[in-house]
Amino acid sequence: MGLKRFERIALLFSSGAALGAYQAGATAALLARGLRPNWIAGSEIGAINAAILAGNPSQEAAASLRRFWQELSSLWASRPRRRARRPLFRRFARGEGEGAFFSRANGALRALLADALDCERINGGSLRLVLGAHDRGTGRERTFDNDRHRLGLDHILACLPPADLEAGSLLRAASGVAVPLSALIDAPPADTLSFLIDGYDPIPQRTGGLSRAARDIASLKRNHELRRMIALLGEHLEPSARRNPDVLRCLEAASSATMTLLHLVHEEGAGELSVQMGDFSHEAVARRWQAGESDVAASFSQRLWLQPRPPLSAAVVHELRRGAPAPPP
Repeated sequence: MGLKRFERIALLFSSGAALGAYQAGATAALLARGLRPNWIAGSEIGAINAAILAGNPSQEAAASLRRFWQELSSLWASRPRRRARRPLFRRFARGEGEGAFFSRANGALRALLADALDCERINGGSLRLVLGAHDRGTGRERTFDNDRHRLGLDHILACLPPADLEAGSLLRAASGVAVPLSALIDAPPADTLSFLIDGYDPIPQRTGGLSRAARDIASLKRNHELRRMIALLGEHLEPSARRNPDVLRCLEAASSATMTLLHLVHEEGAGELSVQMGDFSHEAVARRWQAGESDVAASFSQRLWLQPRPPLSAAVVHELRRGAPAPPP
């Protein structure tokens, strides 16, 4: 498969609430093709998928993900009916709908997670897990990293709004939490193959410009290119210049490590995004799971991301929407 040259294989999961079923289906397809990540990051619903993946043996992770999403869908279907579902969707558009469902289901969701993953395995050190949440009190991002913390169900649930993690600290996930990619920027240099699996990433139509993920990807790419240029400059310095303390501090940022990133984006088609994100029905979950599997199959049939990199390039990005290569931004 040409994967042996990568020191790090990373799976990155973004937000998207019910659209996270696409992430789960794509992950199952990657595992079925022998991909074994050693570095996983996620925010919001992506943190749930990431934790389940990290909390299971690779041969059992896909089944655990499928069972979790089926039971989550049943939990959603059995929730107490309100006068109308439309107000919930309106709240969702303001970032409240996901919290409304998950907060009412908090106890049952904890039980689902406890059955779906093994926290001892997560903390066992076999792979890196980084989760992101939004501190409602300070407005700042919080990162939970099994390299620095002993992670439990409270940390995982804290990535969904609202949930209490510590006394006096209410954490609320937000669509702007960009932990998956920002965590990679801070990771030690290593030749990396990354799969950023997005439940949604609409391209602005009226104003133009970049999508939310494209901005973060551009930042990640600039970081790698800059570190590569510093390394190249360092190779041409005279030994006397390399001993200069200021130069040495600059060279600490140098790296010849490469990054290949495949961005898989789910596009559900016509319909209000807030409604799609709030639809955990069995039909919607199954459809999105299948879409994730299909997009991974398409990416492996084309294998553009395994082609040789351009000379001197530190980072290469490929994007697929509905299984078709998208033009670079």
